[in-house]
Amino acid sequence: MRLPGEIIQGILARSALAVLRVYLGIIFLLAASPKVQRDPIPEYRAFVQQVAMERGHPFYQRFAERFVLPNAPAIAVVITWGEMLVGVTLILGLLTRGSAALGILLSINYMLARGAWFWSPWSNDAALVAIALAVLIGAAGRTHGLDTYLARRWPRSPLW
Repeated sequence: MRLPGEIIQGILARSALAVLRVYLGIIFLLAASPKVQRDPIPEYRAFVQQVAMERGHPFYQRFAERFVLPNAPAIAVVITWGEMLVGVTLILGLLTRGSAALGILLSINYMLARGAWFWSPWSNDAALVAIALAVLIGAAGRTHGLDTYLARRWPRSPLW
């Protein structure tokens, strides 16, 4: 029995989204794992002072000076565990849309801190935003992910 081309194309497209989802999860997990193993606060404070305050966009520099630096200890911990959460949940395909949305926020934050825009050719953060957006829109957790089971139980929920 031969499957129609449209069905094969749909299977391949969903599988490609699942691969992108896992790839993005690995990227976030690799970013978070060294931070979890040691104190992330000094490294985060140094990033803000040496990168965001020097290369960041002017509006972001003001944000970093007024909000980020005074709250650096709490923000460093939240970002570290946010990256870990995004990584694990994307790899598992669990609550994928929410994880992808959080990944978008984190990546945009990094991009602005580095002084890049979406169209900057050196901005790998913009590429991560694009991947996360595709994962979010495509409900990538429903293919080879735990969101499949959640969608069966609650089929009308937009969360998965």
